[in-house]
Amino acid sequence: MGLQKLILNIILGFLNIFVKRFKIKENQVAFVSLESKYLDSDMKLIYDVLKQDKQLNLKKVVIEYDQQGIKQNFLYMLNCIQQLFVINTSKVVIIRDNNYVVSTFKREGVNVIQVWHACGAIKKFGNALARKYPIKNYDYVIANSSYWKKPYGEAFSVKEENVVVTGMPRVDCLFDDNYLKVSKNKLLAKYPMLKNKKIILYAPTFRGNIYQGFTMLPFDGEKLINSFDENTYLIYKLHPLLKNVCLPQHPRIIDMFNEDTHELFALSDMLISDFSSIVFDYSILNKPMYFYVPDLNDYLKDVGCYVNTDLFPGKICKTINELIQGIQKKEVGDLEAFKNMFFEYQDGKNTKRVVDLIYDILKKSL
Repeated sequence: MGLQKLILNIILGFLNIFVKRFKIKENQVAFVSLESKYLDSDMKLIYDVLKQDKQLNLKKVVIEYDQQGIKQNFLYMLNCIQQLFVINTSKVVIIRDNNYVVSTFKREGVNVIQVWHACGAIKKFGNALARKYPIKNYDYVIANSSYWKKPYGEAFSVKEENVVVTGMPRVDCLFDDNYLKVSKNKLLAKYPMLKNKKIILYAPTFRGNIYQGFTMLPFDGEKLINSFDENTYLIYKLHPLLKNVCLPQHPRIIDMFNEDTHELFALSDMLISDFSSIVFDYSILNKPMYFYVPDLNDYLKDVGCYVNTDLFPGKICKTINELIQGIQKKEVGDLEAFKNMFFEYQDGKNTKRVVDLIYDILKKSL
């Protein structure tokens, strides 16, 4: 255990003695996020429904955690102190990240629901990999499909029966044709040069980790876009952890880092990705996908995957030339089969099922 973690442990352990004297509030639901200063995606969708119930006491503990720098680590420590009190006085706690306070200090009677920030996991993560602390004390994990019962059980250390297939709230909008139409028109109004153009979306995941730093896989976007005519554009949507990356300067390459990912799905005609979980979301639209993974063999060896590459619904390319040829020849797999495997519910009612789960847990305590 590092010095910073040791100091945090001592402080939280001491304060926890006093926190345990406070009762768990039977009507309190807490939302804890380390990725943003405000609730978004699944968290916001769930919160917006629950806030209509005036009998519930909703709490938010949010921070955009960046491990770089003394100031950030001090702010994180203060946030952990707030987490300690809010988590251990709430009947239900909803998290979207791996949470140190829950794994180390959660008291009996608190029910933690892991609403993971992705629709699945191609790459292994959590307790399946070496970590600085073990993930534990999660009570439920929500998922889109029974496929994830075993992987999530391993990654989060929960019983497989507690991986609950409700569907993820975040994808409800992708089953809404009106949302897709409005989103596309919104972006075309902002980027009029894209009207009536073929749009390739490149959205890879990161390499590395929070302890060693994050890097982007080298990608020759200029060579790719120059292989297509002037009616084709390449847009980049990099992972939120890949900040300040210099992209190629080309009239038909556009950086859309700050645009909403699902709105970009509606705008684009195809996706290039790798081991990113967004391929699950994108499969809902039945649009072509291609996988650019020049480090495939090393990745499978060092990290590993929960999804066999044979199931990838598109050409797996190790070079930019293979990728270009795959797109030109439209080498696409069985998108419908992939979608049906990973989305048991396709009715746009996932948010309701998650809210129903929360109420079921609250009622058990009464």
